[in-house]
Amino acid sequence: MKKSIPGWKINIEEISNGAFRVTLTDAYGRKAEIVDSATDETIEKAIGDAFDIEKQISKNWNLFLYDLCIQRLGNANVKTKEYNDKAFGSWFIESQNKRLVYDGKDSWLIFQTKSTNGWTDIEIIRKDELKYSSFVRQINML
Repeated sequence: MKKSIPGWKINIEEISNGAFRVTLTDAYGRKAEIVDSATDETIEKAIGDAFDIEKQISKNWNLFLYDLCIQRLGNANVKTKEYNDKAFGSWFIESQNKRLVYDGKDSWLIFQTKSTNGWTDIEIIRKDELKYSSFVRQINML
């Protein structure tokens, strides 16, 4: 199954016996490319490179993160979700007693859990420290 991320198309091409070129291309022609075996790990590495390109140059980074999170979760695990363009592109996606919040003003990704006292921050990652692997890890905790 071909995976991708919002705004990027994926192409997997066998270039020799057992060697594949995994290329992700965005609407502007920018590419993230890896040549290796066509394993899920290789595809995830290429997606990680595209994620880094998005982080550096995207004019709508907050919406990209939101769309990617929704894509990875699917609607099955999502209880509530909201993207607010008027609040600096802040958003949250909530499952049972956990949620992922993006503070668009400060560019922080926050994983929270809910208790009787309200929401508690468990982990905060600043945009400049955010890696694709840590983003996926937070999504998987939902």
